[in-house]
Amino acid sequence: MTPSPPSPVQQLDVRILPATAACDYEFWKARLISPHLLRDAVAVALHRLPLLAVPVGADRRSGHMDMLDPGFAQVLAHALRGRPGFERPVASGQLVRWGDPMPDNLAPDAHRRFQGLREHPRRPASIRPPAGHGGHDLGLPPPKSPPGRQPTPPRAVVQAGAAPTP
Repeated sequence: MTPSPPSPVQQLDVRILPATAACDYEFWKARLISPHLLRDAVAVALHRLPLLAVPVGADRRSGHMDMLDPGFAQVLAHALRGRPGFERPVASGQLVRWGDPMPDNLAPDAHRRFQGLREHPRRPASIRPPAGHGGHDLGLPPPKSPPGRQPTPPRAVVQAGAAPTP
């Protein structure tokens, strides 16, 4: 008997974990209009970085996840099939989409509402979206250092390999 070749899921390291394992769980929790959708969300781990995949339902009609490689996108689309809220997962290049197709030429506010996102987070958050979501920051300004909290300059400069003498 000839052994069967490994499935794409075995060849690529994509794992489905509980939603709370995602490094961006709080980011999404603060932005979803219907946070109860997180019950059926899953963390998708590529190698070691788990990112949240949020299902559709209630106010959320569409979802997507930008993967590292088209092969990972195919594996994720396969892994999401049959899960509640992940209807019609499709991989196109390195992007995986589920739910209703996103209409063309939506205004930014309509695009946000189509994906079930609030205009402003529930509470100000310094959490930035991870690269797996395309690095989009949903219009948040970059974090700023508080005034007067700059690092103090070093007292003495020591060249590499040199040790101070007592």
